[in-house]
Amino acid sequence: MSVSANVNLLPKHTNSSTSLAQFCKDTLITIWHYHGGSQVGKVVDNEYRVNGVDGLRVIDGSTFLISPGTNPQATVMMLGRYMGVKILRARLGRAGAGV
Repeated sequence: MSVSANVNLLPKHTNSSTSLAQFCKDTLITIWHYHGGSQVGKVVDNEYRVNGVDGLRVIDGSTFLISPGTNPQATVMMLGRYMGVKILRARLGRAGAGV
């Protein structure tokens, strides 16, 4: 799937709010980031373990309940780091608390 956009166009009548509104409708596009496809509680549990599958966790944007309001990359990276540290601490006990 590709997106094509009108580039370097100007409104026909810069002093007309109707022309400007139409210009925005014609030229503005959105590039969205998919998230929210794996419902927590139905596909994964609160520890991000996939229901019905042993030894598999899904830690990505598909598990977000709400949009972070921006590009979700940093949120996904921090969630991965948080869960990774949490998993290591559980496996290593308190000795791994400095991870």
